[in-house]
Amino acid sequence: MNIIALGGWMMWPLLAVSILTLTVIVERLLLYASCPLPDDALRGDLLKATSSGDVDTVAERMAAVPLLQAFAQQLTAASSNRESSLRLAGGQILEQLERRLGLLGAIARLAPLMGLLGTVSGMISIFSSIAHASSGVDMSMLADGIWQALLNTASGLCIAIVAQFSLAFFSARLKNISSMLDAAGNAALLQPDHGTAC
Repeated sequence: MNIIALGGWMMWPLLAVSILTLTVIVERLLLYASCPLPDDALRGDLLKATSSGDVDTVAERMAAVPLLQAFAQQLTAASSNRESSLRLAGGQILEQLERRLGLLGAIARLAPLMGLLGTVSGMISIFSSIAHASSGVDMSMLADGIWQALLNTASGLCIAIVAQFSLAFFSARLKNISSMLDAAGNAALLQPDHGTAC
């Protein structure tokens, strides 16, 4: 708390943003942990399913993941509108995975600007005090004020780096999961048995 007090008023909004960032990251980590990346075995099953049209093994593997259960059911369900059902189920999964990633992107862009604003505000205050000082400029006091003001910029950059790194990590996971859903959906559509309702 001493550093926050030294940095000035902007450190409090930056603290709130850092807490929000960590909250979003932890919440997303818990969700993504429940939807693991396709491993080599699942990739092999997807390749076999695409070539043979047999998606039962893939559906069984996906059904073990709570987030993918609705999609897994559509893989083997007999339906005349299989493609739209798969698109709907896959879209709902991706929507859940994409949620709050935009917020991380906004934080990554805005946190450095907030830090810069805090630094500029602090520098204005410092030079205003110097201008109104009756005695000469105390260089140690000036240096002390400058490093305190720069705490805002450093804090904003740290928050932005964490947010940007997390966004890149989650986006890569999202891309892999999306590719897995596309491959499984394409394999299911190759099955002529499921092209019409029973």
